[in-house]
Amino acid sequence: MPHVAPWTPVFPADTPAAILGDLPFEAGTTSFAIPNAVVPPDASGILVFAWAALRGVNPSAAYWHVSSGPAGSDAVFFSLLVAGDPAGASVVCNSQEFWLPMPADGALTVTLAPNDLPSPANEGQLEIHGYTR
Repeated sequence: MPHVAPWTPVFPADTPAAILGDLPFEAGTTSFAIPNAVVPPDASGILVFAWAALRGVNPSAAYWHVSSGPAGSDAVFFSLLVAGDPAGASVVCNSQEFWLPMPADGALTVTLAPNDLPSPANEGQLEIHGYTR
């Protein structure tokens, strides 16, 4: 088995600043600064968690790209796909956790596409769950 580097867990319940903010529900790109109190600047990798719960009337599908670099660059990213309910009769949810390299600018970039998820009852957040040095 290959060597797995030691990592430091971050628990949002103990470190509220590890919750970077709400996912965007309008198509476009948002940047989230990673606080130095959560992840030290010399970290090499970060464990990023994104979750979403859709309630009410939403288009049938959308996705977020969470990247460790500016939008449109060759940055490393993962995707979180969610399929809404255009009739608004059900609750749908999804989550994803992924290791990303620590971004040079200290911020994660989140892009929602291809459309808005307009229900005011939607929820979702971006969190840090750990890091490596």
